[in-house]
Amino acid sequence: MFLSLNWLKDLVEIPRSITPDELARALTRHTVEVENVVVQAKQYDKIVVGKILEIKKHPQADKLSLVKVDVGFEKLEIVCGATNIKTGQLVPVALVGAVLANGLEIKPVEIRSVKSNGMLCAADELNLGDDHSGIMILEQGKIGQNLAELINLTDVILEVDGKSISHRGDLWCHYGMAREIAAFLNSKLKTDLITAQSNRIKIDHDKIKLNIIVEDSKLCPRYLAICLDNIKIADSPLWLQRRLIATGMRPINNIVDITNYVMLELGQPLHAFDRKLVDKIIVRLAKEGEQIKTLDGVNRQLSEDMLVIADRQKPIAIAGIIGGQTGEISDKTTSIIIESANFNYISIRKTTQRLALRTEASLRFEKGLDPNLALSGIYRAVKLIKKVVPDARVVSKLVDEKKFKLNLGPIELDLDWLANFIGLKIEEKKVKEILEKLGFKYEKVSNKVKVTIPSWRATRDISAREDLAEEVIRIYGYDKLKSVMPKIEMNLPLANQELVTERKIKNILCQGVHLTESYNYSFVGDSQLLKLHLDPGLAVKIANPIATHLNLLRPALAPNLFANIKNNQAKFSQINLFEIGSIFLSSPGEINKNSGSLEKLPYQEKHLAIVLANSVETDVFTKLKGIITYLFANFDFPIKYEKAESLPGWADKLTAAQVLVAGGPIGFMALLDKKVGFSFGIKKQVALAEFSLKGIIRVIRSSPNKKFQEFAKFPALMRDLAFVVSDKILYNEIIQEIKNYSDLIKQAELFDVFQGEKLGENKKNLAFHIIYQTDRTLTSEEVDRLQQGLIKKLEKKFGAKIRNF
Repeated sequence: MFLSLNWLKDLVEIPRSITPDELARALTRHTVEVENVVVQAKQYDKIVVGKILEIKKHPQADKLSLVKVDVGFEKLEIVCGATNIKTGQLVPVALVGAVLANGLEIKPVEIRSVKSNGMLCAADELNLGDDHSGIMILEQGKIGQNLAELINLTDVILEVDGKSISHRGDLWCHYGMAREIAAFLNSKLKTDLITAQSNRIKIDHDKIKLNIIVEDSKLCPRYLAICLDNIKIADSPLWLQRRLIATGMRPINNIVDITNYVMLELGQPLHAFDRKLVDKIIVRLAKEGEQIKTLDGVNRQLSEDMLVIADRQKPIAIAGIIGGQTGEISDKTTSIIIESANFNYISIRKTTQRLALRTEASLRFEKGLDPNLALSGIYRAVKLIKKVVPDARVVSKLVDEKKFKLNLGPIELDLDWLANFIGLKIEEKKVKEILEKLGFKYEKVSNKVKVTIPSWRATRDISAREDLAEEVIRIYGYDKLKSVMPKIEMNLPLANQELVTERKIKNILCQGVHLTESYNYSFVGDSQLLKLHLDPGLAVKIANPIATHLNLLRPALAPNLFANIKNNQAKFSQINLFEIGSIFLSSPGEINKNSGSLEKLPYQEKHLAIVLANSVETDVFTKLKGIITYLFANFDFPIKYEKAESLPGWADKLTAAQVLVAGGPIGFMALLDKKVGFSFGIKKQVALAEFSLKGIIRVIRSSPNKKFQEFAKFPALMRDLAFVVSDKILYNEIIQEIKNYSDLIKQAELFDVFQGEKLGENKKNLAFHIIYQTDRTLTSEEVDRLQQGLIKKLEKKFGAKIRNF
């Protein structure tokens, strides 16, 4: 958005001591970001008034001429293709080095072997109109005079970043910016364009009755219209053209220019219709299949959710965005209808998005404008029309269809709260001054302050005391706030035990035993579970599965990990994976707190699973046991393996165990049954363990804090024993018997298992380290006696024989 400094000075007192750059910096600090400050005259640097001395035909081109032009300090020869030039005319000449509005830089060039030193300019090339039919002919001027000086283009333009005011519809105009400047400079507005009583329309002759119908007041809360006769379409006066040019708009004709002028001054878009082409105005939604040819010459397809302005038969404008060619102002127009309305900003925004069309009008409407502004806008337009077209007459009553309600408060403001909120105590007098300068009504009742919101800030902007605090401090100055460290105590966030445990497990398994982490979908299918002898009835059915073969939520991690083995077994001789993920069961779980009812969600829990696969005949089950022992040793948990009472259908019942940590079961480990594996498509030996992550975390939380234990004062004695026993004897039974034999046995550890022909059929060798220790020094004889007693005990109970070969 572009702001004219001269225009702002007409509306608000700006001290001469404040330079344009200083004003731009002040606006940036208090209100909006000013991106650029442009001195208008610089845009016309090296563009001067020239006089045509001679015109000759180009020797090598029939449609070109050689023009000799006097520019004051020298006479130039310029090649020109225009046909409207004559000897003696004054024309704008762009000298070598000039840069035109379209970005063209003028350089000396050869055109058909003739050198051209400059350019004669058309109006559109100078951004002074739309005309490109010929060279712009000047009615007056001194030869060599700068063009900006001649046409009084001495303004300074402030370019404002539109994104910084996306929620402030009141700032998309010069008057809104002038109000802000008056607040932070503590100066006065020179005129009240919003509520001035002089803005009343005098009806010259009430001969036209306008027929206006608004079908949807939610999409159009206010619609005003008035008719004027004796209109003569012509070019706008220079002062009006200069204002439009300064703010980036091209002059068109006096009526259209006035509607644009009011929009740039007050922020209220207007539209003018040729009354002879419009018999009735209906504000309605578009009908199915309707089209409109808009002012830019494009046929646009309308949808049924777009608001339009229509006559009896067809749309004549897209509400709040662009007019149609039906009803367009032309040179033949003598009677007009001025429209000033307020439209729902959401509707406008949706329509601009759908049509990929944004205009100056839609930019303002989609910010949410004050419905009261529509009245001020039409008052201002009529006043300007009668000024520019003195013979114009108001020939109808003002039609005002309105149905809206604004929340103007009041908002109760506690000054102590304000000081605490912004971190600075500002005198009440200053607070009152700032708010009143911005248009708020400040009233003190019984030590309480009540602030009434001005209508132009009530649509989308101000609704709470925090909004008022922002208004006060931004005008007072953010730079006046002192930087202080916060007084609140800064604590680290509470650790999420589940995430911490997950991360530690992943680090142990990845870095410690070099397993690869697997991520699988939480989906499985009926056939997949049936092949593994698992009951699909335990799984949760998906109402809308991503594929027919993935119609269930997984009841365990094992099925997908087995699928990983199957899909990768041809590429790798051994595969070692683990996964942490959720499993789901059809039994009820936690109550759904997001539901209005007390329905329960399916049971859900996180599990950890480890799977090993090898193509050679190695004991993957024993290797898996070692990994599990290593994992829980890193948590300092006492781990125990027992005979499993219940196992999934895919498990080999003879090679399986229940895993207990700190005395409680948390999972199981088992070898994959070869027949089940073969039916599933697995050709390797596979062992898998699956644990409840919830159970692991429960053990962590219940574990006592580690305490330092003094080292034993007396030495320990160690003995090794190797027994040959039946392969049906469980390790747990023997180790427990050893530990319970005597209080002097502090530790027993299995360090070797062996089976072979020398041992005999159905026999195995178990070798143990046994450590003896107490609160005195033990003698070898004493330990030997205990050792002999232990051997007899094991021989009697398990038939164990000392291995001596």
